[in-house]
Amino acid sequence: MAALRTPPGKPNVSQHVLSESDIANLDPETPLSFVGRRPKIPRKEDSQKSEDSTLKEELLSLLTNWKKDQDATLSKLCADMAELKQQNCNIQATSDELEKSIKFMSSQYEDIRGKLLEMERERTENLSYIITLENKIEDMQKKLKSTVIEFRNLPQQVKDETQQDLCELVQKTCSSVNTSIESSEIRDIFRLTTKLGTSIVVTDLTTVLIKNRILSGVREFNQTHPNNKLSSLTIGLSGPTKPIYVVESLTNKNRKLYSMARETAKTLDYKYCWNKSGNIYMRKNDGDTRLVIRKESDLTILKKQ
Repeated sequence: MAALRTPPGKPNVSQHVLSESDIANLDPETPLSFVGRRPKIPRKEDSQKSEDSTLKEELLSLLTNWKKDQDATLSKLCADMAELKQQNCNIQATSDELEKSIKFMSSQYEDIRGKLLEMERERTENLSYIITLENKIEDMQKKLKSTVIEFRNLPQQVKDETQQDLCELVQKTCSSVNTSIESSEIRDIFRLTTKLGTSIVVTDLTTVLIKNRILSGVREFNQTHPNNKLSSLTIGLSGPTKPIYVVESLTNKNRKLYSMARETAKTLDYKYCWNKSGNIYMRKNDGDTRLVIRKESDLTILKKQ
């Protein structure tokens, strides 16, 4: 039996190779169907490049956004710096003005201070000069009053009293204390009435010796007659009995000081307070040293002891 054979199939044109003449007759627009094509497999290098490109784009985007943020921050910072710079300029200008004002005020203060110091120096000198003048005036008044004596509470005997009447009244008073005085020894005489209504016969004598003699006579009389001291009755005057005081005439300053000294003597229990020859004295007890009171501060010191 004859062997069976498979008939040849339709030749696969795609598997045939064209001859050179056939290639020349091909239509350039006709695709070559016989050319075999395999699917393109992406290479690893291309994938890596794609990932790198994506990463670069992301980084570029991040950097771009970061740059924008930095630019915005930098712009704001520059604006703030400019504002701070302007504020600093304003503060500096204000500080300069304040410094100028302070320097001006300091200069004015120094000028005023200098003037005040000069005024204070002049005031001190003026006060010192005034005190010197007051002391000189006080000394002059003391000399003028060194021969003046005052008869206090001496009643007025006639309505229209003359200097002759006053001389006779003073002579009568001196005679009652065993002290004689001539009218020629009286330089001047007049009567004063104080605000309290008391009467004072001011007598200016010719010498200090006569004044001291009258004062000694009155003092001895009062010591001898402690219960019947010099009064209007003693010298034989009519009317109610009035005590008569014979004292030295003091300057206004010493009169005030003497009044303060007597008040201080009462407060501090000083036994004696008197004035003699224009000076004021105080003594605590018999036998103690006498204190000379020349000014008010002396009394202040006594009160603090």
